[in-house]
Parts: sequence; C-alpha cells; structure tokens
Amino acid sequence: MKRISFKIVCSLFALLALQDLKAQTIEDALKYFKYERYASAKAILEPISAGNALANYYLGLCQIGLDKKEEAKATFQKFPDDVANQSGIARLMFMEGKANDGKTLVAKIASKAKKKDYMPLKFAADAITYSQGGDPNEAVALYKRALAINRNADLLLSIGDAYRKIQGGGGDAMTSYEYAEEVEAFKSIANYKMGNHWYAAKNYDSALAKYAKASLYDDKNPLPYRDLANAYYKVGKYSISKDNIEKYLKLSDNSIEDQIQYANTLYQAREYKMAIDKMNELISKGSERPYMYRVIGYSQYEMKDYVAAKNSLDMLFKKQETSKIIPLDYINYGKILMQDSTKTAEANMNFDKGLAIDTSEDKNYIYRELAEAFKTKEDYKSAAKWYSKIVDSGLPTIQSLDAWWAGVLSYFAGDYPQAEIMLNKMAAKYPDYKSTYFYLARNKVGSADKDFQNGAGVEPYKKWLGMVNDDPAENDNLKKAYSYLGNVAVAKGNKEEAIMYSTKMNAIDPNDGTAKYLMQIIAAMK
Repeated sequence: MKRISFKIVCSLFALLALQDLKAQTIEDALKYFKYERYASAKAILEPISAGNALANYYLGLCQIGLDKKEEAKATFQKFPDDVANQSGIARLMFMEGKANDGKTLVAKIASKAKKKDYMPLKFAADAITYSQGGDPNEAVALYKRALAINRNADLLLSIGDAYRKIQGGGGDAMTSYEYAEEVEAFKSIANYKMGNHWYAAKNYDSALAKYAKASLYDDKNPLPYRDLANAYYKVGKYSISKDNIEKYLKLSDNSIEDQIQYANTLYQAREYKMAIDKMNELISKGSERPYMYRVIGYSQYEMKDYVAAKNSLDMLFKKQETSKIIPLDYINYGKILMQDSTKTAEANMNFDKGLAIDTSEDKNYIYRELAEAFKTKEDYKSAAKWYSKIVDSGLPTIQSLDAWWAGVLSYFAGDYPQAEIMLNKMAAKYPDYKSTYFYLARNKVGSADKDFQNGAGVEPYKKWLGMVNDDPAENDNLKKAYSYLGNVAVAKGNKEEAIMYSTKMNAIDPNDGTAKYLMQIIAAMK
C-alpha cells in the first residue's frame, strides 16, 4: 500500500494542553478510555473535570461506558454550551430513542465548525457513530469535512467505524484503518479495529491475525486479548480462548463487567462449572446483573442439570427487561423444556418466540440450535426440517455437513423425497464425500425398491463401493450394500454377480444369514 503523509496532530491532547492540564496525565486517561478501561480513565478525569469542558466530556463518556447514563447526563449538563458536552447529550438522546432530538442537536454542533476548527464536526459525527438511531452516512460526510481540514489518524479510525455501520462500507472502513495504521501511535488500535471488521464478517482466521498484531504493537492493550478469546472460541480452540481472557483480565480494570466477560468466556470455553461458580460469586458479592442468570442457566443445561437450568432461566425472564431478552434465551428455554415429554408444546412455543424476535437476516445459528436439539432427542423429522432450512437459506453460514444431515435425517424420518433432494445437493457440492452415496442408495431402496426388483439403489451403491474400496472399517455398511446388490442380482438372474456379492458378504461374516440364504438361491439357479 502506498504510504501517505499526515499532519499528525493529536488534537484532543493539544486542546487539553492548551487549558493548562498535565499532558501526561490526560494522555493516560485518553489511552485508558481508548482501551475501554473506563474506571481507570474516570479516576484520572474526575479531579480535573470541574474546570475543563473536554475532560468533563470524556468523564461523561466513561460513565456511559460503565452503564451509568444518568450520571453521564448530569456530567454533560455541567457545560451546556460546550460542543463536546453537547455531543455527549446527543449520544444519550440517541440511546434513549429520541433520534429526532439527537439529529437536531448534531446539526447544531456541526454548524459551529469554523474554517480551521474541525472538532465540532468530529464531535457531531461521533455522536452518530457511537450510538444507535442516527444516519451513519451523515457521520461519514461530517468526518470527510473534518479530514479536509486536518487529516489525522484519529479521524481516520472514526470514519472507519462509521463506514462499518453502512451496508457495503466494509472496504472503505478497512482502507481508513490501514491509513491510520501508518501512524505509530495508532498501530495497535487500528489493527484491533481491523480485527473487529473481520470478526463481524465471520472471517475468524483473519480476525485472529489482526488481533495478534494489535497485541504485538502494544502489549498493554487489553482489547485484543478479549476478542482473541472470542475468536479462538469461534474456531474451536477453547483452552486458548480461556488463556486469552485471563490475559485480558490482567490488563483491564478487572471491573465487574470484566469479570462477567471472564465468566462468559469460561462458558464459551466449555468450563461450565467454573462459569457457574464465577457468576454465583459475583452475585453473592452484591454485583448481580439479570443477564448473569443466562450464563448460569446455559451452563447448567450443558451439564444436563435441567431442573436448575430451568430455574435460572426463569430468574432471567423475571429480572431482565423484556427488550433485553435475546432469541437464544427462548431457544435454550425450549431445549430445557424438551427434556420433559409433557412440555413439547410449550417448548415449541418458546422456539417460535425466539425466532419471532430475531431480526437478523441470517437465522442459521438458531436453526442449527434447533436442529441439533431435535437430533439429540432423536426427533429426526423435526431435526431434518431445521437442517433443511439452513441449506435452503443459501447463506455463507451453511456448514459442509448441513445438507448431509438434512438428507440422512429425512431418510430416517421416512421422508424419502426430501432426503433425495438434500443428498443430491450434498453430492453436487461435495462430490468426494463418500457417505452421501451410501445414503442415496439406502434412500432409493427405501422409497422404490424394497423388494429388489428394479435396482434403483444399484448405481449409488456401486459408486460408494468404488470410493471405499472394501475398507474393513466400513464392514457393517459393506454388508448392507452387498446384501442389496446380491438380492438384485438374484432377482435379475445374474448368477455371476450374485455369487460375487454373496462371497464378499461371507468373507466379512461367515455366519451372516443373508449370505447363506443367497448361496442357497444361487445353488438352485440355472
């Protein structure tokens, strides 16, 4: 990538320095803020915020980060005419669902920008970018105006964040982050944000690489370790996931929220008892959050303690705001209810609730939860239905065996037409997956040739046999194939093939009744 030169002005630091503050102390506070160490940043900012509007603004942002919105509102109101603090108020308006009020205030802030003073533009754009309800396209336009005045890495990171909120804006976001990465002081956070981009795109290997670079550039940055933990979980490396969240805890403020994150990762790393114990420890210390019962209940479900799991999720539904109940809460509650055969209808009602509140375009993660739950309960018809929905979605989150499971489970459920459709899809996409042809053969036999008269299963069975090459590990399935092919050969009067397949069966199991029967029939054949 071609390098560009910047007018590297860390404007926030400069503005603070102009107001006779201790630059190093403020720099530490802003670095803590950037690394989401809100409690540490707050401790530095509180003593100096009374006499400085910008320090006050960042104090308010730290309070938002600590989920103390009412405190933040009171903080911002201490400097009602200051554009930075007005930006904080605008953020809160968006967070409270007052989008029109937020937009009006953003426009007022932006209008205060002067010829060389781009900061009102940045503050206005930040209010949109780092909350919900505003138009990210408007934020991008404001950042562009600011960049035209002062092209610096801080603005490039922010415009990258705004681009990520726009459909199709990922490429522009990455370009902005890459430019910001050219500035030494921003290398760690730029790589971290690039990692977030890849993580959101479910490209976990690329996310891991960027998070690793972020840690390399600044080993005091806790954020990559937190998200490395999530990314390693996504690629199935659970112990490494746990190691990284422990590194994160050492570098973070180790706040209640950080410890909750640790417990969440313990759950993801399948350390279910540790996750339960950690959440219960925090609750016993007076740090209860309603969503803690989610991790406790999910973990108890995985440990097959279904009564306790139901009680924990009942507590979640009782204590958590309805708007903060997530689709998986209903899905997992339904899975718990499924363990009681008298509660099937109630379980299905909860599955419907979970799907109804899931607004994402890609629901495959829920479909897979349902498919696997029904498969475990040996309800093959229902499991096949959900696997088929995944396959029919056509989305990138389809996994390699989804069509196979949809086909095989449809076969076991006796839905031969659906099994044929799904297994053929599997064969078309993964032609080298041997087992597909075995079940295509079984499905054709089950649907059209139980009496061995038309040979519907001959072609797929022979294709499968050519792929497994009489592998002894496949002996049980080989016997099924030889039995069918031998019976078809007898029905068609093909004595040579009948002898071949019965001999192969006899070699696997001399006591096999079908092989002996075929030998008797063959002996009587002319």
